[in-house]
Amino acid sequence: MNIFDFLFGWGGQAIRLIFRYGFIPKEEDFLELTNEQYLEFHIKEGECNDKIFMLAPVDPQKAVEADIEEIPVVTESQMNAFLDAAKYIESFCEDTDFQTDDEKLQFVAKRLPTAFTKGSKYEKYARFTVNKH
Repeated sequence: MNIFDFLFGWGGQAIRLIFRYGFIPKEEDFLELTNEQYLEFHIKEGECNDKIFMLAPVDPQKAVEADIEEIPVVTESQMNAFLDAAKYIESFCEDTDFQTDDEKLQFVAKRLPTAFTKGSKYEKYARFTVNKH
């Protein structure tokens, strides 16, 4: 997949959601639905042949913010897009020494078009620049 397809497909949506949620997900942050949850999902949303996962961060400090109505539920391919988006974001930070996802997202917000951070708390960082004198 080329970068254009990634950024303007589900990968771009995943990047926007990462900025909205405020953390960079890892594979262990996705849990496959239980049998009971699959049944409830199928009743509410209809049949789906893909595996379904919920975003449930292992680190409680990374919990999805309270203003989001429901726990994010994604298909396996969407989960993979999230993980690819996380790798893409991390690639901007390879030569830096950030301690938190928040620091990384602030840094990357300056390097991506504002369409990816719009409506998130990182939107303001797109306008910041640092000049050395």
